[in-house]
Amino acid sequence: MVEGTLRRLEKPVSLNRLKTLLPRKVMHRTLRQALEHYKRLGCVAEGSKGVMWVLEDDKAFWKTVEHWERA
Repeated sequence: MVEGTLRRLEKPVSLNRLKTLLPRKVMHRTLRQALEHYKRLGCVAEGSKGVMWVLEDDKAFWKTVEHWERA
C-alpha cells in the first residue's frame, strides 16, 4: 500500500500528506517502520522536502544521499 502510493507520486511528499493519500489509515510508527525498511532496500530517499520513491542503481547517487541532512 505504501509502496504503490509512493510509486505514483512524482515529487517528494511529507509523512502527513502520505498518510492522507493512503487508501487505509496507518499509524505513524507503522508508516515510519515501512519507510525505514524501504530506505534500507534503497527504494526510498528521505530529505528535507519529504520522502520519495527512487529506484536508482547508480552508486554515486547513493553516496550523495548518505550525506543529506535530515529534517
